[in-house]
Amino acid sequence: MLLIIDDDSGVRSSLSFMLKRAGYQVIAVTGPREAMEVVRSEAPSLILMDMNFTLSTSGEEGLTLLKQVKVFRPDVPVILMTA
Repeated sequence: MLLIIDDDSGVRSSLSFMLKRAGYQVIAVTGPREAMEVVRSEAPSLILMDMNFTLSTSGEEGLTLLKQVKVFRPDVPVILMTA
């Protein structure tokens, strides 16, 4: 299962569509709180994550979430994205 974390609905929809069409199981969420619920309850094989959520554009919230994810799933690869 692939986890997509992005606050932009267009990005979430596009990535989900392409990856599902390629045969992957996908869960797409909008932000850190939802993401951590999925990370704790599921076992994603890959995480595609936006660095910049609506709180600011510094990327700090993305890096903070990355650290939290790695506490629960240290072996899961994470691809950080930004536009």
